[in-house]
Amino acid sequence: MITKPKGFMAAGMACGIKHSGKPDLALIVSKIPATAAAVFTLNQYKAAPVLADLKQIKSGLCQAIIVNAGNANCGTGEKGLADAYKMISETANALTISDKHVMVASTGSIKMPLPMKKIIPAIRKLARMISASAKSDDMVSRAILTTDTRKKEIAVKTDGYTIAGICKGSGMIHPNMATMLAFITTDAGVDRKTLQAALKQAVDKSFNMTTVDQCQSTNDSVFVMANGLSGVRVEGRGMREKFEKALEKVCIHLAKEIAADGEGATQLIEVAVSGAKNDKEARLAARAIAGSDLLKCAVYGRDYNLGRIFSAVGATSARIDPNRIKADLKFKNKMTLVTCDLGLGAARATAWGCDLTEGYIKINARYHT
Repeated sequence: MITKPKGFMAAGMACGIKHSGKPDLALIVSKIPATAAAVFTLNQYKAAPVLADLKQIKSGLCQAIIVNAGNANCGTGEKGLADAYKMISETANALTISDKHVMVASTGSIKMPLPMKKIIPAIRKLARMISASAKSDDMVSRAILTTDTRKKEIAVKTDGYTIAGICKGSGMIHPNMATMLAFITTDAGVDRKTLQAALKQAVDKSFNMTTVDQCQSTNDSVFVMANGLSGVRVEGRGMREKFEKALEKVCIHLAKEIAADGEGATQLIEVAVSGAKNDKEARLAARAIAGSDLLKCAVYGRDYNLGRIFSAVGATSARIDPNRIKADLKFKNKMTLVTCDLGLGAARATAWGCDLTEGYIKINARYHT
């Protein structure tokens, strides 16, 4: 999916970072430098690639993103930061592009040094493998995964251009910026200010409204590259609004896929809050409900327990009318709908989560073993 927009190529492979032998290194490339926007984790314990990208994104352009899975390159000190920049420079050299136009992302275990002796020659090989093909799309989507059980991708065509996205995420999901790792490409021509604003707005309605376990990652990043090779420029209020809606659709789809694929999950939980005083309080209430461990357990057991909803909302600073608040639980096959009317205003918000099962405990009890 990631190469559906014109001018994008990709490649993925196994280079030995993961002990399983599964794909663990991916490369996404634009034929020309693309306008770039990104949002990163607000966690204070930021991983080396995030620290590097916070500087790299200042150029406003990106032509390639190199991604590894199986190792977060977090808590690795100066060596880890040097390794992140080494991945950037090696990618730039292999593609014969400016190192100012390369971003890097990592996901996996914290406090482990990257196996650079495996990664460097693999980067050079990847650069020779890039193509715009279904095989490349598949390999890249799988190479970024960790505990995910399936790849997550989407492509949307509208007004003569395409927006495509892939992401990874299953556990350690409670974003306050974006999510785990997500990569979005578009062949629309978009100026940097518009692209950054559209991404931030889409993230606030999608990834920032998703929770699996209320654990915020050290590596959360969302990247967008817009290369303009469709020939369509996003200009004027009408076109900007259409672009924003299309980008939002991509992000919401990916966010829901992450929640549905939560570690050990059997149910996607969609929480629709209404009757809030303002948008901020509506989002606060919706995220609190989606993140309630008690509610997540109730959903897993098909326990019609509205008290879990009321107590989750009541513990927040979102204002409610205790005499008018209403809630409901609707259990479906693989999705549970939770509705809650706070009884005060007209603001609404939607959040996504998943049920809490024995599977989550088993996965995280054995994460390193």
